[in-house]
Amino acid sequence: MASNVSQLHPRQSTTRPHKAGAALRVHKRRLMMFGAALVIVTGVGSYQLLTTNNAIKTQSTAVASAQADLAKAKAEKQNLRVKIDQLNNEQYLGKLVRERYLMSKPGEVVFSLPSVQTDAK
Repeated sequence: MASNVSQLHPRQSTTRPHKAGAALRVHKRRLMMFGAALVIVTGVGSYQLLTTNNAIKTQSTAVASAQADLAKAKAEKQNLRVKIDQLNNEQYLGKLVRERYLMSKPGEVVFSLPSVQTDAK
């Protein structure tokens, strides 16, 4: 039986030495493009990571500051509640008015003493 298959270009060799150099250039070009894409993706990812990290640090500082302010506000609120309770007490209120306005109870004598100032000179 005779074969119906024949070579299309019988003059060309099957090793193709001039094509090997072109294939090597194509592979190098692809490798360079892949490397460049990898560098770009890594750079963008690093930038995003640093930006996010800085934002987290800023927010953490703001949260810590807000928590400190909240603790101060709670302490002040507690002090004010104590003062309100004291002002609702008749005995404390009478004592406070007598001290501030130099008032006295009937039969009581009030002495006003000069305030003592110390000079550090």
